[in-house]
Amino acid sequence: MNDEHETREEYRRELENRINQRVAENNANRGEGNNLPPKPPIHRPNRGDGYKWVRRVILLITLIVLCFAGFEYHKLQSTAKGIFATGDGKVDTKIKNGDPLSILVMGTDVGALNRGNTGGNTDTMEIITVNPKQEKITMTSLPRDTLVRVNTEDGADYVKINAAYSIGGAKQSVKQVKELLGIPIDYYVVVNMGVMEKVVNAVGGVTVDNPFAFTYEGHHFKKGKQHLNGSEALKYSRMRYDDPNNDYGRQKRGQQVIESVISTFKKKGSLTAANKILDAVGDRIQTNVPTDSIGALYSNYRVAMNSVSTYHFQGKNATIDGASFQIASPKEINRVSKLIRTALGLKVKHVSNAETRMYNEQTDYDGYNNVNFVLPNNATYNVPGSGTSKSSFKSTSSFGTSDSSNFISNSTTTSGLGFVGKRLGKNS
Repeated sequence: MNDEHETREEYRRELENRINQRVAENNANRGEGNNLPPKPPIHRPNRGDGYKWVRRVILLITLIVLCFAGFEYHKLQSTAKGIFATGDGKVDTKIKNGDPLSILVMGTDVGALNRGNTGGNTDTMEIITVNPKQEKITMTSLPRDTLVRVNTEDGADYVKINAAYSIGGAKQSVKQVKELLGIPIDYYVVVNMGVMEKVVNAVGGVTVDNPFAFTYEGHHFKKGKQHLNGSEALKYSRMRYDDPNNDYGRQKRGQQVIESVISTFKKKGSLTAANKILDAVGDRIQTNVPTDSIGALYSNYRVAMNSVSTYHFQGKNATIDGASFQIASPKEINRVSKLIRTALGLKVKHVSNAETRMYNEQTDYDGYNNVNFVLPNNATYNVPGSGTSKSSFKSTSSFGTSDSSNFISNSTTTSGLGFVGKRLGKNS
């Protein structure tokens, strides 16, 4: 009804007329009763069509991400060429399969304080195992003053393990660690200690838990947790003589920095973050990991960053020709060997080598009350062949046997990394 007060009957008839008129118009539009083609039905979106639209958006975003990742990976390959070894176009089988890896990381004492990029001993040595199956990384520090026997063309040379690098470069250092602990070393990384500052800055700093307060090179490090920038982290990891645990304390602080870098990278973990680190290190790091394996290394081993454990090789104090050493006891050698081999998923083996025999041949030395250590055949430390003759020298190590063709000269040697080492007097 309307304002003119129509009767109900009139209103009903008017409404029917309007309906009939609309029906007629619709029939005419559909072509009923004429030759016009029918209009296509109006398409109304349903839930399934909405899902298709969402899928298209997700696909587009995925393609954008993949394109970006492709660019970052290409950049990663380009940046890494100056750091990683030249490959043969194939991914290393072990890395491709995601098998556990062992890596010897050596921090050189050259270039850290503007001392150039040649010569020098290793300031730090870390054996790192990466086991993606266990989702775990282990870091084991080796005291740089550990006594080892190095085979040279002139005979046995008894030196601190940090001097192996100046004798024969990274390969010689790897050989000595393998022989000392009876473990495999898959790859090595040589890091100029000065690069730590840049790496720490690249990840936005590190957080460490300092066991005691100390001041070093003008910076005071309070006790407890604190966030450090690159310069502070380098100082924090280098202090040695004010630490009651001496070199072992320094190793622990260095491990804290590395562990924090790994943890921070894991949180920010991306190809972009990896590129920032590689850009930062420049030519101050070298490794024999092939460039072709970078992609598989990144994708297959990132999961291992879920857990990082740190350990130490504990030597005993010793004095040889007035110089301070750390002596590896057979018990400690086998303890650390077992730890590393277990981390790699390998069977445990008993280690018997030149170092264990030297220890067992001592008559008075105990590492506590009597620290005077006697070298075999009255040899003099850091004098190749002083305790043996060239004609009679032969390696009897269970893990490091070699013949004269493999001996490395003690005059001038190359490390295969562009670093040249020369033996200049006794190492400290």
